[in-house]
Amino acid sequence: MNLEELYQKHGERLYGYLLFRLGSAEDAEDVLQEAFCRFARYSLRWKLVRNPQAFVFKIARNEANRFLGRKAGRREGETAMLKEGGGRFEAALAKPEETELAILLKRAGELPPDQKEALFLKIFDGLTFKEIGSVCDISANTAASRYRLGIARLRKAAEGTSR
Repeated sequence: MNLEELYQKHGERLYGYLLFRLGSAEDAEDVLQEAFCRFARYSLRWKLVRNPQAFVFKIARNEANRFLGRKAGRREGETAMLKEGGGRFEAALAKPEETELAILLKRAGELPPDQKEALFLKIFDGLTFKEIGSVCDISANTAASRYRLGIARLRKAAEGTSR
């Protein structure tokens, strides 16, 4: 697969994921560009990749982590990402019209960042739990658990607002 095909197939979804991770359109664009530079350097590896979708998300996630590390220092970057994750999921959902899911998420309050990431990758990018595990360096069972916990919290929030 050449870079143009790769961009056509995954570019928009990777940008949305990076927007979620970084909270800034400008930063997401910069990191997406870096990810595609890395894809170009991996051209010989593509024949060995079993799951291209998980691979491109993994590379994008790694580039986002590198960016955060450079921006605020390795440890401070990870801490900032976890603490400041509040509006990123909702920002990534923002569309001209508010969807029911976006409204629900606003009402749900804070989900832990790991649950938000699992929900985002599953719902918006259609990754399997195995792929999410590969992207996040966790087991498929842990990915499924984070997703289920996030869904349970959203359901609880929905029940609380419908009464």
